[in-house]
Amino acid sequence: MNKEFQARSIALLLLLFTVGAAVLAWINFQKEREFQVPSDGIWWVENRGTLVAEKLEADGPGAKAGIKQGDELTAVNKLEIKNTSGLMRQLYRAGAWSKATYSLVRHSVALDTELVLVPADRSLNNWLRLIALIYLCIGLYVLLRRWTAPGSTHFYIFCLVSFAFYSFKYTGKLNDFDWTIYWGEAVAWLLQPALFLHFVLTFPEKRGFVRKHPWSIPLLYVPGMLLLVSHALIFKFVRASERLRWNLDRVQMAYLALFFVAAAWVLWHSYRRAGTPILRQQLKWVTRGTILAITPFTLFYVIPYLLGWDTVKVSVLSLGLLPLTFGYAIFRYRLMDVDLIFNRGMAYTLAAAAVVGMYFTLVAVVGVLVNTRVPSSGRVGLILAIAITALLFDPVRKWIQDRLDQFFYRTRYDYRRTLIEFGRELSAETDLDAMLTSVVERLSRTLLVDRLAIFLASGEAAEHQFLLAKSFGMAETGKLDLSFLAAQRPE
Repeated sequence: MNKEFQARSIALLLLLFTVGAAVLAWINFQKEREFQVPSDGIWWVENRGTLVAEKLEADGPGAKAGIKQGDELTAVNKLEIKNTSGLMRQLYRAGAWSKATYSLVRHSVALDTELVLVPADRSLNNWLRLIALIYLCIGLYVLLRRWTAPGSTHFYIFCLVSFAFYSFKYTGKLNDFDWTIYWGEAVAWLLQPALFLHFVLTFPEKRGFVRKHPWSIPLLYVPGMLLLVSHALIFKFVRASERLRWNLDRVQMAYLALFFVAAAWVLWHSYRRAGTPILRQQLKWVTRGTILAITPFTLFYVIPYLLGWDTVKVSVLSLGLLPLTFGYAIFRYRLMDVDLIFNRGMAYTLAAAAVVGMYFTLVAVVGVLVNTRVPSSGRVGLILAIAITALLFDPVRKWIQDRLDQFFYRTRYDYRRTLIEFGRELSAETDLDAMLTSVVERLSRTLLVDRLAIFLASGEAAEHQFLLAKSFGMAETGKLDLSFLAAQRPE
């Protein structure tokens, strides 16, 4: 009863968090579309009580208005500006697509210039939201289809936190809702790396270091907690500035990259030491996907951001490879033993969608025919359409299942055909060792077995002795008792 109550409680909490995160993300998306953040295309940084132009966008409003790097901003629309927050208030008050007069000091010379504020480019946020949806969909599928699988709950929590991290984007209004989004993104940012490293250290089995030192897992969350507390204390007691915000973001970015690189190394190390073919296939795609996702993001975004250089924002999209490769490993190589469930679930989903579409189509067609030709039997036609769709459900489901088996399982779809074709290949092989190697490789790949052994008889017919000729996935083969193979078979 306690386990059942615990499982129900966890399920209820995950449901509440999922619905809450989805609702907040949708409202945040709508608010972002409605609210335009005005931008002058300049990165202003506080320096000795004034704002100094640190960087300018090449074709931004500031560059077009003649503002140069190193210019000091003293006022906007004749209102004095001393810090970034004051500047943002004036920009929001003016609004996008409006003119603003900037009072500047360049080499001790005062000058004024006009520029047209433009909406800030937030197109990258939509791509990040697509990555968030991929995380959520894959996590939901694994959780719903295989609730009891080892690591499924942990993997879903990681996906849910990633969904919040990539979908929560504060607009700049900084009202109560915007602050909720801001801190939700901050918490998700600091939780995601630790959750992922925790997952790869314990799945599909705990690493040796973790088994010897179980206290190491809670320590993974300590840096994130310290950063979160520091973040909150800075906001509470330290005067906000653009340089402080940038330095805080740099620390959190370094933390995220460091943990993801560590996770990639753990996966690569586990892949190199994998003892079974199935585990090796699972880890191959997960490891490659993690490396392919982290490498461009680290090289072209994190490192330039830490050094204050221009970043390649499109490199952030490489993070989408992470959930995609996990999903492919789940789908193709039975990660968490759900590939068959995935296949069946897809078949039923497609079948249900096909039947629903056919149902409404037939109802519409029959309704039109009945109304135009036999108006008095409209209900009969409707009932007939329902009966036809019900009868078509099972054949359609079987047809879709058959097509999916052919497409996704290829060589395993028809064992007899695969083995017949393989037999033809063996007939041309004259080298015994090469033939046995080929048999072992083909059977292990086609049937997905972890251990395989081939024994050959030797000696006289009356005294057959069986010797191990070729094996796969077997660590100890020197002390096998094979006497049962020589036993007389009953007639």
